[in-house]
Amino acid sequence: MKYLLLISICLLMPLQSFAFVTNPYMHANTIATLAVSTTTTGHRCTSSLLNSKTNNTDLSSSSSSSSLSSEKLTDQERILQETLGIQPETEAEKQIRMKKRDAALESTKNSKRKNAFIAILAFTAAILNYGYQFTHPITSLTLLTQMQNNSAELNVIGNNGKPTVVDFWASWCENCKAAAPTLMSIEEEYKDRVNFVMVNGDKGENWPIIERFGVDAIPHMAMVGSDGVIETALIGPIPRSVMKDDLNAMLDNAEKRQGGSEGKMILPHTMYDAFRSKPEMRQLNFSADEIAIRLGQKD
Repeated sequence: MKYLLLISICLLMPLQSFAFVTNPYMHANTIATLAVSTTTTGHRCTSSLLNSKTNNTDLSSSSSSSSLSSEKLTDQERILQETLGIQPETEAEKQIRMKKRDAALESTKNSKRKNAFIAILAFTAAILNYGYQFTHPITSLTLLTQMQNNSAELNVIGNNGKPTVVDFWASWCENCKAAAPTLMSIEEEYKDRVNFVMVNGDKGENWPIIERFGVDAIPHMAMVGSDGVIETALIGPIPRSVMKDDLNAMLDNAEKRQGGSEGKMILPHTMYDAFRSKPEMRQLNFSADEIAIRLGQKD
């Protein structure tokens, strides 16, 4: 503005000089007018400069405040605020969110540790069990002993509506040992529908039972119907399919008997008949007293 003022004065001076020369009486008025004009212009320039500085200061202050405010927001927070009107979270809210996240991460870590610990225990138990089974194998004699311990009593024959398998065995009998796994699997499959009675032929107290069934060799497996009648006896190692066929036939006969139907299905596999000459001896009905008498426990 100062430069504009000087330029204006310089341009006006020749004009005033020309007017002064033309009309000397205008000299005093011209100088006075010029002075007033110069003073007014100077005040206006000064005012404009002050107003410009004030406006610049306000803009600078506003810009600085806006930049300070925007510096506190992330790009994501600024976009959410400008587009969706979502206000950024406060510091307290942020701390709460961070604590919840840390708690969730800690819970996940603890769960993983627990699952890993359980997996290690299970793996260790499996290794130990394998080692024990390897060093203590289950023999056929062990299976026969287990079945003997789980054996039903003789008085269930013909009294509980189920067919019965009576197996005579001995520890020295190789065929008994060979048949033990098959008999064990059959017992597991039919144990809820069939009675399984084991008789150890090595024990002297079992001789009365051995004689009653007409056993002359072992292994001897008597197949007894639900009515207590000995259907047949299977001698030696018996295939699984043969045993299942005879058991299924006896179960069908038991179902017919319960339904009041007459007639019995002949077993598909029959071998030894110990009572061919005395068919009436096929009927069994052991009471507790009779068993005690036969075992020599009661007179």
